[in-house]
Amino acid sequence: MATSVKMYRLPKLASTPTVVDLPTCMYKMSPINKFASTDLASSYYGSTTCATNYVSGPPGKIGGLAELEMRQEAVLHRLQCLKQQLDKLQNNKCLTDQSMPSMSVVGAAAQSSPVKQPAGVKQAVVEHILMAIKDHLDDISSLHFSSQIQIGTVHDLVIAANPDRPPYSLVLLRKLLKNVGFPVYCANHVHSSVKKVSESLQKTFTESPEGDRSKHSLAFTLHWKDVSSPSLMVNPLHQTPISGEANIIRYVSRLFPLSSPYNYEATGTFTSITETDNLLDQLTNQMICGNNKERQAVLRLLNGRLGRASWLMGDKCSIVDVMAWSAVRQTGSEAGAPANVSKWYRAVSNLAGLESSLPQENNIVSSKNEKNQTISKNAGKTSNGHMDRKGLEQLLKKLNMKFQVQDHEEVFTVEALMKNVSPMSGLHMKNLFLKDKKKNLYLLSARHNAEVKLNEVGKQIGVKELRFGDESVMFDVLGVKQGCVTAYALINDKNHQVKFLLDSEALDERHEYINFHPMSNAATLGISPANLKTFLSHTGHEPTLLTFK
Repeated sequence: MATSVKMYRLPKLASTPTVVDLPTCMYKMSPINKFASTDLASSYYGSTTCATNYVSGPPGKIGGLAELEMRQEAVLHRLQCLKQQLDKLQNNKCLTDQSMPSMSVVGAAAQSSPVKQPAGVKQAVVEHILMAIKDHLDDISSLHFSSQIQIGTVHDLVIAANPDRPPYSLVLLRKLLKNVGFPVYCANHVHSSVKKVSESLQKTFTESPEGDRSKHSLAFTLHWKDVSSPSLMVNPLHQTPISGEANIIRYVSRLFPLSSPYNYEATGTFTSITETDNLLDQLTNQMICGNNKERQAVLRLLNGRLGRASWLMGDKCSIVDVMAWSAVRQTGSEAGAPANVSKWYRAVSNLAGLESSLPQENNIVSSKNEKNQTISKNAGKTSNGHMDRKGLEQLLKKLNMKFQVQDHEEVFTVEALMKNVSPMSGLHMKNLFLKDKKKNLYLLSARHNAEVKLNEVGKQIGVKELRFGDESVMFDVLGVKQGCVTAYALINDKNHQVKFLLDSEALDERHEYINFHPMSNAATLGISPANLKTFLSHTGHEPTLLTFK
């Protein structure tokens, strides 16, 4: 029979206590009611393990009053700590001992206790602290929230922008920064993704007020690229691009002095700052990136605000005026804008220095015969040589085309148009200026009630990514602005850059007239389908016929 044999005995590595204190919870958490290494749990929840001695109070004192004292002490201590932190933010020495009573965690109870001091004295102490904090908050509201412009170092802002949508706000900001002592060196370069940038546009964004670039503290370097929206880069090693003209304006606004109204985050109230940010975003989303209906809504909003004050944010020009002026100029919305907007637009243009100068007296034709010849030569043309409504009517008469015409108020939507042309016979057309991914230009004319979907139009003509064209290009090529686009404007397309897309319904001889705007949205002019063919043949534009539901 086998017997067990002990192999060896292990020495004891740790002694086991005879009594083990079992925890009453699963795990312990660090205190969350601590402020500046002080446990404030008693101020929130009353008696706790660490505050038992305090809550019990001196002999003979009621426990409820002791607990109230502890809570009051915690509040006063937190206010005191907040004031000290505000002092540190301003790099000021905290003068608490000279301006306020001593507020130690325990000792303050002897001064502010509701038992030992009248209620009025206690309230005065608290109000004194709150007033001091309010003063500090007012001071901090005027702090500069971005890096200051350092004298002797060129603070270079590199901005990428599309020449079809120039960020005109930079021109105005450049002028405003110069007025406050920061002349801006401005240069621009053309990227290979852009075919051509007009010389006048490049000149607008070029300036060197102090001569050499190194003599400036601030520089705008503009790169003309094929981008959807402007973007700003200051330091490619430490930041991502700042996208959108509104965000670029926000950044530049922080470079203004603290007292300048253009530094709206430093000088404004919380209400005005929020209102400014909302308007900047609205101008971007609805004015620059929106459709015609959204733009008209923004124009009405601006007109209403300008009816109450000279500027959009009150009695002084502001960052909102800078953004709104740039948006109106980019989209060509100044033509036919409401009265208040037109007056304001001229004022901002003069401020930016982009208003065209008036001719000098010695440039005016003095000879009566030469003057009459000049007027005769330019009759029916706009200042840039494009044919206007008068010139169109003269051309139709010259081509022996019968037409009907009716004047009405300026209209910007199909609904408004139909309310004004109900007496006119024939088919009324709506028109869209479009471009594709390769920047080919199109003019689409469809009957007013046709359902136009750009993706389906693209399928019919075999192109992709068909979208709305830029108004500046439309004006340069067709000589019309927002709300006035029309098939008659093809007469101004001398180089045949625009392909004409026409609703096949417009050539149906059953219609007596086919009606379009005559270069102006304050009138409607119609010609017969046969004469429309003749007119298109005269302009050299063969229409591509489309079908719509």
